[in-house]
Amino acid sequence: MKILEAIERCSSILESKRVEAPRLSAELLIGYVTSLIRSQVLADSQRVLTSSEQSRLDALIQRRSNHEPIPYITGAIEFYSIPLSIRNGVFIPRPETETLVDAALEIAQNLDDPPKIVDLCTGSGCILVALALNLDEGEFWGTDASNLAIQVSGVNVRRHELQHCVELREGPLFTPLRSALASGFDILVSNPPYIKSSDIPKLANQIKDFEPVLALDGGRDGMTLIRSLLDGAPPILKPGGYILLEAEPNLMEPIRIEARRRHFEDFVIHKDASGKDRVAQFRLAGGN
Repeated sequence: MKILEAIERCSSILESKRVEAPRLSAELLIGYVTSLIRSQVLADSQRVLTSSEQSRLDALIQRRSNHEPIPYITGAIEFYSIPLSIRNGVFIPRPETETLVDAALEIAQNLDDPPKIVDLCTGSGCILVALALNLDEGEFWGTDASNLAIQVSGVNVRRHELQHCVELREGPLFTPLRSALASGFDILVSNPPYIKSSDIPKLANQIKDFEPVLALDGGRDGMTLIRSLLDGAPPILKPGGYILLEAEPNLMEPIRIEARRRHFEDFVIHKDASGKDRVAQFRLAGGN
């Protein structure tokens, strides 16, 4: 079977299963089994698949037909133009989280000294890796309650040879930092769970059926972990230290209210590439 024929056939199968972006999915999976990037798949559409490639493709299309996300199928994802490893059971990085990285980089690059940054709910380690690769110096910490997430983030740290500046710890939020006596952070970043519990069943199949609930469920109003984060942040931040939180647009005002209640200041909202309010930025009182 030629690549073009495979694209048409696989697209049709995926479309019949109501899989999101069926043709793109087909092209990406064909690229995966042939070790071609997508542009090469399209340019080499008359190439005939080997029997081995055809067998592998059939198996992968079956998985995608069940709405399994492509990054879990291929074990790979790109974030901030950085190749990363991913595994089923670890939250898949999203493009909108790049807004958080942009905001953190802007702050870090304007500090007088190399930054000390902590990422809570680090997941795949995508934020930490992106920050460490884009800053000349710094100290980077990441925590996650999931052992699997710490394993995968460790793979990504080693993949990009960042062991000298990135420290990963397993445990919920601040607990691993207290046991390590880590404090004095300039910037705290986090993409915490912020989906309302009642909204999770309404999510797309490829999210609710495959991605870890631990990384999605923000409680009754989406703010459960965010409140805990705000409560625990002051002791580990330097005076004037920054907090950057990703959340849904409709949570920006609740976050503003909770931040003010805890005497954080200088509240700013960053929009993502789609123009949606995506990242809340504020800082602990007492800085310059």
